[in-house]
Amino acid sequence: MIAVSQKENSYDKGKMLMDPSPQAVGEAFIEALTVQDFDALEQLFLPRANFHSLVPSAHLHGATAAEAVELLQDWFGDKDSINILQSVADLVQEVLSISYRLRVHDRHNGWQVIEQHAYGVLREGKIAEMRLACSGFLPIRTNDQAARVEAPSSEEKDPSSDELLEFHTGTEAGGSTCALMTPAIRTKLREMQSGQVLEVRVDDPTARGDIEAWSRLSGNPLLEVIEDEGPELRFFVQKK
Repeated sequence: MIAVSQKENSYDKGKMLMDPSPQAVGEAFIEALTVQDFDALEQLFLPRANFHSLVPSAHLHGATAAEAVELLQDWFGDKDSINILQSVADLVQEVLSISYRLRVHDRHNGWQVIEQHAYGVLREGKIAEMRLACSGFLPIRTNDQAARVEAPSSEEKDPSSDELLEFHTGTEAGGSTCALMTPAIRTKLREMQSGQVLEVRVDDPTARGDIEAWSRLSGNPLLEVIEDEGPELRFFVQKK
């Protein structure tokens, strides 16, 4: 798992990849994509790289590194915010496996979540062939009636929880809450039995949309959201 990467970091655009190992290539791919360094992305491919992508509406193909990166730029070039929710770069035997889930924003579509899985064949330390499957851009609608979870009235009792996870941030951690919190929730749920309920307490008000989106994508039901006095939110997540 690689670390959180946001546009407002100290990434050196256009830097050359010094470590040619497959995992390093995968991590460099994710990093360059999330900071929209498309020149660095192109450097990770061989000039005549073969790129196939399966998106919800089409099967797309690029026959060169430039064409591959052009497709990636079409998807992510207009985003004004890209946050990593989770990402992995690993090997399946000799095939490079890259997967990432991103929370993205642009002024036309608002906040969305997208997940992509890619498999690459490397030659001479660069990507010679890549096959990529894409979930498409899925809107995060915190006010969507079908997805919204309302706080209970004062007469209602809080849901009972089997485990508690507290996630408190300082001002310096602002903006990275979701990228750190959802992996922590996932890890905690692995320790629990199906049907048990995890209570998550967090003091970042922006976490609501992130957890609602994560719940829909992961299939773990979000039973309740309670807004206490002050900034703290309480989420009750049931393990599927």
